[in-house]
Amino acid sequence: MLPEISEPEYQQAGLLVAALFYNQLGQYELGLRYASKLESIVKEERNACLAIQLTIEAKLKLHQLDENSPEINNGIDVCEKSGETLVSAIINTYVATLLLEQHKYQQALQLLEAQLDTIHAFNYAPVSSRLYSLLAQGYQALGQTNKAETYASQAVATSIPMGNDESSVIAYRILYQTNMARNDYKAALDYHVKYAQADKAYLDDIKTKHLAFQLAEHQAAEQKSRIALLDRQNNLLLTEQQLARIQAENNRLFISLLIAIITLLGFWAYKSWTIQKRLKQLAEYDALTHVFNRGHFTQVAQSALSYCESSEVDLSYILFDLDNFKQINDKYGHAIGDWVLKKVAKACQAQGRKNDIFARIGGEEFCIALPGCDLKTAIKLAEACREAIATIDCSATGHEFNVTASFGITDTQMSGYKLERLINDADSAMYQSKETGRDRLCIFDPEAKRTIPQASHSLLSL
Repeated sequence: MLPEISEPEYQQAGLLVAALFYNQLGQYELGLRYASKLESIVKEERNACLAIQLTIEAKLKLHQLDENSPEINNGIDVCEKSGETLVSAIINTYVATLLLEQHKYQQALQLLEAQLDTIHAFNYAPVSSRLYSLLAQGYQALGQTNKAETYASQAVATSIPMGNDESSVIAYRILYQTNMARNDYKAALDYHVKYAQADKAYLDDIKTKHLAFQLAEHQAAEQKSRIALLDRQNNLLLTEQQLARIQAENNRLFISLLIAIITLLGFWAYKSWTIQKRLKQLAEYDALTHVFNRGHFTQVAQSALSYCESSEVDLSYILFDLDNFKQINDKYGHAIGDWVLKKVAKACQAQGRKNDIFARIGGEEFCIALPGCDLKTAIKLAEACREAIATIDCSATGHEFNVTASFGITDTQMSGYKLERLINDADSAMYQSKETGRDRLCIFDPEAKRTIPQASHSLLSL
């Protein structure tokens, strides 16, 4: 609707909300596009400050700026002049994050401490929590554990009303590490449990956002196709009306035009068929890896489970997640991440059978349902997939890094014939693989006593 809005106030508000929304969703290319549009037309000082802040955030996430970029100092100056000192402080926290990533700890701490008075004055929880967690990181890196623990505790206290976010994950990790360093194992264990819970919830939130965005994109494409189809139908009706008027004047012309209409209808039917075929492809397969997507996998797996249950046949279920995949995306870019996902899908497809049900169900999460397959065979297949992933040669990307995955395995004898139960049990086993070092297999064990954070099932490590 933005192109239809001429009122400057509402147009700027729409661009601002769009840029903020896409940045929070992690779609920084789109966030930068809208922030740049706003920056080019904005007149009012406050909106100019917010537009620059969103532009800087997106560019830093896309690795298009460094701490010495003129855009950062210009943005801080604009915000200071317009009285937006909180936004200026937020921009400085972005710069401090960059400095911490470059191990310039002292410089980062000086910059962060200079923002404390401003942050305290506004007492805005999301910004306060982020500032405290960054201070805790810096002091921990310099070996000043008391200060690190103090700021980490403040970050936790500030972020509690907001739920599990990146700041609370960082803070719980630092509190766990500082208590381990002083040999307070009870407190360290408590904080490790909270850290694991917060980390899993935060990662699940990120996966949910990406999945929702992909679903929205597919729905938008389908809606455009439907509109185009309606336009074609409307054009067809207009053409038929014109033909009816022409028929009274000239029968021969009517016959010629009728032939043209038949040809047009045939072409439209063919186009409609190809569009439906394409929509079916989008609805059933993951566009990047060309394996089943989550929705279609659920339908096929449910059918397979019903058949196996009625036939008293086993079905095994494998769930695996790529280790440290976010680091690959952050360090080498999303194009390299997409390359890795495609290579992993191809490597695992080569190990299985034709009737195995293989799907990508999340960002870097895959699963395989194995009808008519016992647990022993499933373990062999999972190990073959694990080895195939670990031996992927990444030199073609121009970078040197390793790809590994953590696997969780269960079957219908342990988890029953309900898909949700199979998924939850395999997820618990996979989470144990993550906890015990990654790049390994874990089998779900319903008889074990150990409880894993965020899961209520027992696990047996290979």
